[in-house]
Amino acid sequence: MTQQHNGYWISGTAVPGPPYTTYWNPSGDVSFQRTNGSVVELVRFTLDSFELADDGVAEWFGLEPARIVVDECIKYRL
Repeated sequence: MTQQHNGYWISGTAVPGPPYTTYWNPSGDVSFQRTNGSVVELVRFTLDSFELADDGVAEWFGLEPARIVVDECIKYRL
């Protein structure tokens, strides 16, 4: 799931747990597209200790921390 938020591209994904497990870990990233078209990945994260049974929920949950990073941590535009 990828969407634009305040001029940045944020995405959330679900990462499967180790083999023979049935849980998913949320993951996400924040990217920025420059005026020349190149894309810079600013941050990538995986929440390994947060185990969810549904991959859709894990994907959605990965999107929210990315949104918080843009709102609270990135103070200027590249």
